[in-house]
Amino acid sequence: MGRMISIASGKGGTGKTTTTANLAIALGKLGKKVCAVDADLTMANLSLHFGLDDAGKTIHDVLIEGGDIREAVHPTKYELVYVVPAAVDWEHVAKADPRELPEVIPKLKNDFDYVLIDCPAGLQIDAMSAMLSGEEIILVTNPEIASISDTMKVGLVLKKAGREILGFVLNRYGKNKNDIPPEAAEEVMEFPLLAVIPEDPEVREATLEGIPVVAYNPESKATKAFFELAEKLVRMETERQWWME
Repeated sequence: MGRMISIASGKGGTGKTTTTANLAIALGKLGKKVCAVDADLTMANLSLHFGLDDAGKTIHDVLIEGGDIREAVHPTKYELVYVVPAAVDWEHVAKADPRELPEVIPKLKNDFDYVLIDCPAGLQIDAMSAMLSGEEIILVTNPEIASISDTMKVGLVLKKAGREILGFVLNRYGKNKNDIPPEAAEEVMEFPLLAVIPEDPEVREATLEGIPVVAYNPESKATKAFFELAEKLVRMETERQWWME
């Protein structure tokens, strides 16, 4: 049975979708079968990171029409990596009920090693429904006090809701001279620091090309950080299996 991990944050623009896409490919390169799910029913940007313009059936279709979410799973050009895209038109957005996500998405658990759920930011009903679809949580924040504070609040709410908070990713570190250092961020967040993703212009270049940076440039600073995050998740998995034996 696979791991269901929601990628969450308190503010928009922290890099959740970028993290989801790059982490999915990094895990795939480590031999894990991964499905990235676009549960941001309003913004729906995940498929763009994989260069999928018209993938066919979407998570919106599943929520509106019923049926199995596995019918909306699409292969990508990256080995072992699959995507459940979201629709981009307002008609689908208006009809889909996000409250059904916690019932729909977990049906993927037995088919993949990892299901990564790209969630909306904040604590509104659509965001909470998406985040509660996962069993574990990775928080994504930027090195700014407002971003860290808001993301910490999301983590505390999800912890009270019974979800396991794996820790947080400090994304785009080094962009500004006033960035909060990783050690200080970890002290404020009260959750473990999983990875520091440095500010890297190649991330933006890759996104514009519809190619996650881990595939765009395997030697970039951000790529190396995303692989460190993927390797840490796999180690966690191995350690858990060891303790259960």
